[in-house]
Order: sequence, then C-alpha cells, then structure tokens
Amino acid sequence: MKKSKEILNQFWGFDEFQHAQENIIDDVILGKDVLALLPTGGGKSICFQVPGLIRKGITVVISPLIALMHDQVNNLNLRGIRAKALTSDMSYREIDIILDNARFGALDFLYTSPERIQSKLFLERFKLMELALIVVDEAHCISEWGHDFRPSFRKINTLRDLKPNVPIIALTATATSKVKDDIIFQLKFRDAKIHESSFERNNLSYEVYKTENKTSKIIDFIRLHQRKSGIVYCQSRKSVKDFAKVLIANNIPSGIYHGGLEREARKKMLEDWLNNEFYIMVATNAFGMGIDKPDVRFVFHYEFPPNLEAYFQEAGRAGRDGMASRTIVFYQDSDIDNLITSNKAQYPPISSIKRTYGALCNYLKVAIGSGENENYPIDFSHFSKTYDFDILQMYNSLKILEKNGNIQLSENSMTETSLQWNVSNLELYNFQLKYEKYRQLISFILRSYGQSFDEYVELRYSKIMKHLSLSKIEIENQLTQLEKYGIANIQWQNDLPTITFLHERLPDNYLNISPEAYSIRKKHSEEKLKSAINFLSNNLCRSKQLLNYFGQDSTTCGKCDVCQRELKEGQKLTQLREEIILFFNEVRSQQELDLKFGYNNQEVQKMIRMLLHEKILEIKDDHYLLFNR
Repeated sequence: MKKSKEILNQFWGFDEFQHAQENIIDDVILGKDVLALLPTGGGKSICFQVPGLIRKGITVVISPLIALMHDQVNNLNLRGIRAKALTSDMSYREIDIILDNARFGALDFLYTSPERIQSKLFLERFKLMELALIVVDEAHCISEWGHDFRPSFRKINTLRDLKPNVPIIALTATATSKVKDDIIFQLKFRDAKIHESSFERNNLSYEVYKTENKTSKIIDFIRLHQRKSGIVYCQSRKSVKDFAKVLIANNIPSGIYHGGLEREARKKMLEDWLNNEFYIMVATNAFGMGIDKPDVRFVFHYEFPPNLEAYFQEAGRAGRDGMASRTIVFYQDSDIDNLITSNKAQYPPISSIKRTYGALCNYLKVAIGSGENENYPIDFSHFSKTYDFDILQMYNSLKILEKNGNIQLSENSMTETSLQWNVSNLELYNFQLKYEKYRQLISFILRSYGQSFDEYVELRYSKIMKHLSLSKIEIENQLTQLEKYGIANIQWQNDLPTITFLHERLPDNYLNISPEAYSIRKKHSEEKLKSAINFLSNNLCRSKQLLNYFGQDSTTCGKCDVCQRELKEGQKLTQLREEIILFFNEVRSQQELDLKFGYNNQEVQKMIRMLLHEKILEIKDDHYLLFNR
C-alpha cells in the first residue's frame, strides 16, 4: 500500500520493504489476525510499527523482554514517535500516568509485559483505550511446546475478549509446527494469515567439530582471522569471564557482555565493539537483543545452548550484511554431559521451590495476604547466603516460580533515575528563588525534559554531568534534597534484579506448582535437549537439520562441515576411480593391484566391485581388464 511506504520513508528513511514485510503489513492494516515468522534480523518490528502508525488508535505491544522494550521505545522516540513502556520497576503513580496518556491518545505505542496486563489497573484503562492493534512479540512464549514457555502469555487472550474487533499480530523468529498451531489457538485467531519466511541463510555455514581442546581451536581460528568481528557465546557469566581471560592472556583483545555487568560497563563494551575498538565479544545470550552489527563474520558457541531455537537465534547474528560468514561449534565429550546435568538442574525438587518462595517472602518482608504488584530489588548473593541456599538451585527455583505465575523476575533491569515534579510551575519557581543552590539543576531539567510536570522522565546523568560540570554524587545529593523537600518524586536508578509479586503472598502450604510450569515443561525441555544433542552428533547437513526441525524443507547447503566432508570424500573417490581405470589400461593381476594400491585397501576393493558391476571392468583368467577390451 502506498501509505505504508510513505510512513516507512518518513520515519525510517527506507524506500522499500524487505523480505515479507510488505505483505504482512498489508494484512495487518486490513485488520487481519497475523502470525509472522521471520528469522533473526528479518525486521519484525517494522511489521507492526508501520501499520500501528496507519491504523487509528494506540498499539499495545506485549513483550517478555524489558531490555528489548526499552530499546524499541528509545528508537521510536528518537524518530519522533510517541512511545512508552510499562515495566516492573515503575511505581504505581508512574504506571497510572502512562496509562492515562495511553487512554487519552497521547501515545502511539505502549509496551508492556504479559504479567502487567493482568493487573486490575491495566485492564480497566485498556477497556477505555482506542486500540489500533495488539502485538505479541516473542510469541513462542505462549506455547508450552515452545523453548521459553511463560504461563502469563496465556492471559493475553483476555485482551481479545475485551476488544474482539482489534487485530492481533504475533511475531517470532523460531517456531516449530506444533508451536505455530498453539499460538493461533491460544490467541483465538480468526481466519489467521500466516506469513513464514524461509529460515534458510544461504550466506551462513553451520559447522560442528568434535575436538580434544576446543579452547585452542577457537584461539587458532581467531588468530587466522584477525580484525574480523566475532561473537563467542557461553552459557554462564563465569564461563564468559574465564574464556575472556584466556583470550586476553593470548594477546587477543576482547570484551565481555552478560546480565551482571553494570549499566555503564555494558554500554561501553557494546560501543567499543561496534566501533571496532576490539573485534571479539564473549557473551551470554543477554547479548543479542537490539544488537545489530552487520559485519559479524563468525559466531562461536564455546558452550552449546540447551535447545536448537536458542542456537539458531544466536548463530543468526552472523552475516547480517549478507556476506559469507561462519557459525562454528567445537565440542568435547564433557560438553554433552554438562548439557544433561545443566538441564536437570533447571528443575529443582518441588520442596526446594516451595522453600525458596517462603524464604523470598520473608527476606523481602512480604506478609501473607499482601505484596500483589509490588516490586523489590534483590541481591541474589546475599539472599542465598542468608538462607544457606545453593545459589544455582535458588535461581532455578525462582525461574520455576516465574513460570508458575507467582512472580516476575527482571534481571538487571538497568533502570535510569526518573523524576516528576510534585509541585506547580509557580511553586517550583518560588523554590528556586529561595534555594539558589538548586536553580541550575532544576532549570536544566525543565529545559531538557518538557514533560516532567506531567510524567516521570528518565534523567541521563552523563548529559547532566557534561552540561553542569557536576559529579554523579553531587547530582544525586541535590535530587535527594528535592525529594525531601517534597518538590519532586524520584524513582532511583537500580542495577539489581527486581522481583515483582503477581498476587498476594500465599501461606506456604497453599502454594501449588502446576504441571505446565514443572512436569510438562521438564519433559519438553528434555525432548529439546535430545534434539540439540542429535544435531551435534548426526552426520547430516546442519542447515537441513535445522530447517527440518522448524518444519521447513531444504536441500543440502554444501557449506557445513558435513557437506564439505562429503564433497571431499566424493572428490577423493572420483580421483581413485580415475586412477584405477587408468591402471587397467593393461591387463593386471590381483598381486599387481595390491602392490599398486596396498593390501586389503577397502576403498579400492569397493571401487573394483562397483566398476565390475558397471561393466567397466571384467575378470578373465584371474586377471582384471577393461570390459570388452
């Protein structure tokens, strides 16, 4: 449609859509329910952002990833598009203001989590909104067959019940046939339009090699490909730190990226890598959302993920520019054992999960019958030491409680300090006259953040420090005083993980762990792990294995380790065939054959049998000769 291209050009500066974007957008504009499956880097956000600007009303985007929400909101705001995100680290007042803005048409896009839409406050305001579109991002999370099932996604169909005529678009990069069917069923799609791009990436090679020393193999490869951008994925923060130390010890500059890094360190690491200050990033799967470096030439998996969905997404971050790139796994026997052990550890005994819940409530001082929709920063290390928990078992218990719909866990939400004035413009002016020392900071905030009387605004310390020549401590001291005087409401910067209780605290013996959150999910996890291990060990085209797993057909790629090995073996056999035929230009005995090619050479014997069968050779008087010679 002409209008959609005008919007694309106006806000994104592109003249044409890519892949299947235009067909998806056309169906959404026409009010169809759409399931869109696009590979990583396939431009999913454009598929709902363009029609969201064309259709009348606000677009509500439901996403499980706080980091991705913030990233998309910031990008939209930079383009002059009005967008906000509701996250678990916000106060009731802050959420109330944003929902009012959404209700009265002051926003184009409202991002929120599947847990947040279940609150009474949200549902009451949602009923009053003029809706253009409902978007479900990372839609595979709605399916118990998916690799990251979240029960809270099952509540999204409540929005369909409240706004039955508003179209829904569900998007994901990875979904099996069973998951696709489940998404359509759970979201109550009507005459669903399914758009599925091929997951085939012709510029990528998927390679797997068994080795005795994967560390040395990776180091050798990186040395041979100096000044080429690459990512090395690990499954834990400890592995990231340990492997990065090994690279640095071998004079290979590299950065690290994981959920435990402080905000400024994470930002600096990303910027330096994007600007080629160093070429290798060692990271957990936290590195990827919103990361778009087109010239990543290789992706290594130092540790293989527990399912093919995660592997496919991570590998897909190579070669975004369409140029030839490699994704490589070196693995040892111990890696398979570690995968199995790690998968078992994700499901602690139910008694441990219940004990963790009770301890968590006590640690955060949440009384029975209270805590609903309250959020609390938490220091995992201190919590585990206080109750003598194994930290891994404690963490996995919290993840089960999240899947069970009891809590929402936001790891390192990385929220900026936010401010909203608590007084009128005149009162603020009089305060500045009375307290001269705060005038400079107040004036700067008023100039830089025009909406600060109406809503919370995120304060960028770096920006304030640069313009006012104040230190971070001086800024925070002044903000603290403004809060004490009642001049401003402050939501303070938080680098800790956040726990949000999704319902009031239950008595310990009332807590039930559902089969969907535990036993069924455990079974699916084991099945997915089996597929991942088979992928590593099967001698079948890697690309074909991946596409078949996602329900797509494919020819062999010709680039993976299996295809290359078969190609070399084929070339070797062709050469052997030619040598044998040339050798039998003269009549030869078995002894002469053995002297030429070696005794008991199985490949030669097999080729002789094939040539006899094809009637290229024949035997006469115990000698070999060319047929009909």
